[in-house]
Amino acid sequence: MEEEEIYDDIRLTKRKTITNGEKYNFYIYDMTKLEKEFSKGKFGKGDTVISPVKNYKLLDEETGEMLDVKLKCSKKIDDAIDGFTPEEGKKVFKKCLDVLVKRGLVKE
Repeated sequence: MEEEEIYDDIRLTKRKTITNGEKYNFYIYDMTKLEKEFSKGKFGKGDTVISPVKNYKLLDEETGEMLDVKLKCSKKIDDAIDGFTPEEGKKVFKKCLDVLVKRGLVKE
């Protein structure tokens, strides 16, 4: 698997893999830094997980293809969103998505 850092400030990484004999390239967007900023330190630390939100794509400027985007977030925010009071976690998660949307993220 090959990995390539795209932007330093938003922590977007392109992964190049082969899955079942097929080329599969995708992006991983690490939202932990933004989570920490938008939640004033409540989220964005500790273990990370890939979010179940998988309906976003981003244009690969090298190939012109729209590639899947996997959102890497803190386990803490993922648990909060699925918890008894998900409002704060959802609000922070949405702010993080808004940053990437401004950079070209497209919802399927």
